[in-house]
Amino acid sequence: MKNLFLKDMRYRRARVVLTVLGITVLISLILLLGGIMNGMRIQAQQYVKSTGADIWISAEGSGGAFIGFSLLDEEHMAFLKASPGLVPDSASPLIFAQARPNVRGKPTKAMVVGYTLGKLGGPKHVVEGRMFKSRQFEDYRPEDPVPYEVIVDEKMGLEVGELISISKEKVRVVGKAKSLMFVLDTPLLFMDVRAAQKVFLENTPYVNMMIGKSNNNENPTKVAANLDAFETIEVRTLEHTLKDIMEYWVDNPMKAVQFLRVMLWLAAGLIVGMITYVTMLEKTQEIGVLKAIGASNGYVMALLLKQVALISVIGVLLGLILSCIFAVAAPIFVAINLVESIIVVCISFVVCCGSGYLAARKAIMVDPMIAFRGEIDFGITQQNQSFQSFTDAEV
Repeated sequence: MKNLFLKDMRYRRARVVLTVLGITVLISLILLLGGIMNGMRIQAQQYVKSTGADIWISAEGSGGAFIGFSLLDEEHMAFLKASPGLVPDSASPLIFAQARPNVRGKPTKAMVVGYTLGKLGGPKHVVEGRMFKSRQFEDYRPEDPVPYEVIVDEKMGLEVGELISISKEKVRVVGKAKSLMFVLDTPLLFMDVRAAQKVFLENTPYVNMMIGKSNNNENPTKVAANLDAFETIEVRTLEHTLKDIMEYWVDNPMKAVQFLRVMLWLAAGLIVGMITYVTMLEKTQEIGVLKAIGASNGYVMALLLKQVALISVIGVLLGLILSCIFAVAAPIFVAINLVESIIVVCISFVVCCGSGYLAARKAIMVDPMIAFRGEIDFGITQQNQSFQSFTDAEV
């Protein structure tokens, strides 16, 4: 009698396997959807944090450096180099633009970052190759003979020396950076700001934004507020910029996925609960037999809950393992959060055990004598008998 619940599970192994499979698939889907959104959030912040800047400046009315259309004349921003509150000469021009580079004859997505070598805005070293050649003159000069060279993310699979097309220009890959991606695995391509101006802005002196670093003894919020007083620019701190990016690039586009995830949670709860509930009700006849030979309600309840708990644990753990495997094999970056996984596991376990408990309570209320006679189909047997009596009478 000690391992009776295991023997019963072996007897009904087909139903047990299907129940475990249902729990596994639902858990893995919930975790993968959450992992996709977590991956987007991580990538959306990755580049901005890597620049080291905590002051982000865009054109007045643009809505933010990464949100709206912003064009600044770099020479008109010269006052930022000696602006109070900023580290001297830390203000740097930056171009951040979506691109559709042609790689090996195939269009692909990318973000091009144009910055000044040695300043804020891009990598200071590469893991392979060399840095691009920078402009010769500090001020803007149309004739500045800067070569079209680019540093690519190592995950793009390009080789040093390879040519790619950006806009109408051929650009040579001279180096590889260490895993700097934007939302949904969008690679970042780094080039000199002058080269970016020639490629995207037809050789005009404009940039998308200026970035800077506040002094250690200064509050970035206060520095941003002082600079924002100028009527031609909007100034945001790092925290404000990250919030804008999260809202514009992740939260708003993923509202449908968030809604789908909520619906999946509801579906998971209902399906898992129903599977567990029906599985327990199928044991009603066996429960009646156990009670008839002297088993107490507490013993029967413990027997059923052991089965539910074991099935739930196996399904939840397999779902967790399966989601981790899918996350590694996924074509985009998926970051499954440990805390979120624990919450999903706990909720799923409670739902499974709760539905099993409700079904077990209903099952143990069956009269053992009814169970012996096989009349436990919740009215179906009685209806069949009535129909048979009516047929006999007609005959």
